[in-house]
Amino acid sequence: MGSADTRWLASMHTWPAWGRWLTMVVTCALLVGGFWLITLGGAGRLLGLALLAAGIPLSIHAGRAVRRERSRKVEHRYARQFMPAMLIYMVAMLYVWPLQKTMEPGLLKVAVALLPVWPIAWLIVASIRYVLGHDELERRQHLEALAIGVAIVSVVSMVLGFLAAAKLIVVDASLALLLVYPALSITYGMTHCVLVWRSRAE
Repeated sequence: MGSADTRWLASMHTWPAWGRWLTMVVTCALLVGGFWLITLGGAGRLLGLALLAAGIPLSIHAGRAVRRERSRKVEHRYARQFMPAMLIYMVAMLYVWPLQKTMEPGLLKVAVALLPVWPIAWLIVASIRYVLGHDELERRQHLEALAIGVAIVSVVSMVLGFLAAAKLIVVDASLALLLVYPALSITYGMTHCVLVWRSRAE
């Protein structure tokens, strides 16, 4: 990201309210549109990836701008690390991981099956560095949000597990395991937004 882009993003918190909220709306449209195009398949997947490439880093800065907070070095670093890792993960899941379905058991199949794990591990490391780059109050908010998110996902998992064990519902075990990390990320993100809002309201 060039210095001109950095200056533009760093000044977003000084924009009028309508400009900051319009940027947030555009960001959400890029993300939703990108995921929608990816689900459609075909050539639209590449356009969807391009929209996500623009929307992911913008979302990090737009969120702070809406709260009239300047994007700091830690946000710029996180955006630079998060975007390529997420794009590599999606490319791996869309174009490489499906190949394992027709492969014979062996080391190559294991490597292809586990390929998406590497960018996710990259994302987790980037997230840890992002949290540690904040001050004490912000780190506490992140850790509290993570704890609440883990508790919510754990309770929901146990409820589904008991219902499945009682033969009341059918749960795909592989799908359930794959959804743990996204579920944690969503509950953590939503809880963190609530904690930040409550802190600012006090």
